Amino acid sequence: MNLRCAALLLSVAAALGCGTSRPPVRAKSGPPARGTLDKKVIKDVIREHHREVRACYEVELVKQPDLAGRVLSQFTISGTGNVVAVVLRDSTVENPAIEECLRRRLLTWTFPKPRGGGNVDVVYAFNFF
Repeated sequence: MNLRCAALLLSVAAALGCGTSRPPVRAKSGPPARGTLDKKVIKDVIREHHREVRACYEVELVKQPDLAGRVLSQFTISGTGNVVAVVLRDSTVENPAIEECLRRRLLTWTFPKPRGGGNVDVVYAFNFF
C-alpha cells in the first residue's frame, strides 16, 4: 500500500470515528418541554364548552333523575393547543356513559398555543348537580 492510500484510509477512519477514544455522541432524551397557559385562559375555554359538558350529563339525567357528582379530569394540552390526552382521575358520578362522553369531548377541544411551545397538564373538576 502506498503512502497516499494509507493517509486516505486514516482520514476516512478518523472521520468515521474509528480509532478514537471518545464515545459516540447520542441525542439526549428527557421529559417533554413544558409550556404555560394562564389559568383564566384555560377556564375561559372550558366555559366555552359548557354546553357540551352539560349535554353529556343531561342525556344520563333523563335515565337517572337523582344523578349528581363530580368528575376529576386531567388532560394534556399540546404545544399546538390541542388536547392530546385525557385521564379521569376520580368520579363520584359513577356513570361510565357521562365519563366517556366527557373524555371524548375534551379530546376535541382546542386551546391557545402554550407559551414556550410545550405541553400543559391541567387538572379540572367538573361538577354535575
